[in-house]
Amino acid sequence: MQFYKNRDFGELISATFDFVKLYGRDYFKKYIILNGLIIILLMVVVFIGYGEFFSQMFGGNLGGEQFFFEDYFAENTSVFILVSIITFIVFVLLSMVSYSFPVLYMKRISETEATEVSLDEMTADLKSVIPKFLIFFLGMLFIIMPIMLIVFSISMALMFILIGFLLMILLVPAVMNIINFAFFHHYHTDEGFFRSISYAMNSTIGSKSFWKYWGSLAIMYILIQVITSIFSFLPMIVLGSADFFQPAGLADESDMLIAIVVISIYAFSIVASLVLTNLVYINTGFMYYDSRKDLHRNIQFSEIDSLGTSEV
Repeated sequence: MQFYKNRDFGELISATFDFVKLYGRDYFKKYIILNGLIIILLMVVVFIGYGEFFSQMFGGNLGGEQFFFEDYFAENTSVFILVSIITFIVFVLLSMVSYSFPVLYMKRISETEATEVSLDEMTADLKSVIPKFLIFFLGMLFIIMPIMLIVFSISMALMFILIGFLLMILLVPAVMNIINFAFFHHYHTDEGFFRSISYAMNSTIGSKSFWKYWGSLAIMYILIQVITSIFSFLPMIVLGSADFFQPAGLADESDMLIAIVVISIYAFSIVASLVLTNLVYINTGFMYYDSRKDLHRNIQFSEIDSLGTSEV
């Protein structure tokens, strides 16, 4: 599969699904393994660290003391601070793996033309980009996010008139493209945070391909929202059907089963949303490779050289 090439709007969408057909099994297997381990670690930290707090919240104040929770927090302040720090570190680690995996997987496939990527290779790649991720994370947190809050606040304020809705529809895909393009460029080159943001802005809002990229991302988000909405409505349908058809004498016995079904559907919905979000990053990858006109020429030259060598 050729990554660095010019693609029109339709080809950007089709290339995303072609990638899933060719590499999806290996891609999602490695993605779930790496993220699953960190999610389990996060759950263990939260359960062990905050388990006692929740038990105290729901059953600790049996004597009705007025300042029970204030005293409990005061006695365990150091524990809460330590657990919160560990939770934040694990959450940042999860974010790094979740966001970096699609970029690094596509980068390795595009550079090596391999059909699979081993866990050792992905782990090594993830370790190598830790400094880059932290730089990008801090830049987003302290520079880009405040600017985004101001821009979106102005757009929301303008929703009292029609232009506010139009601005939000225009801004959300455009801003997401800038962030995703910058992330791809930051990992694919040696350029820093500001140079990557500059490239992303020039390649999206400052490019003739703006509407092509805007439409491609919008279509992917709409597709994901439609699929995840189906799973979101299923629990309500289950609950409504259970209330309507459930015999009065079996209410107690069926409540637990209904609760298990609803929780399972919601859990599956969360997992499905997490997995489907990868389509956005894969789609962004092809948009980024479409924007790298300099590498298109290099690919064409290498193909010409290979043809000349094969003829000889």
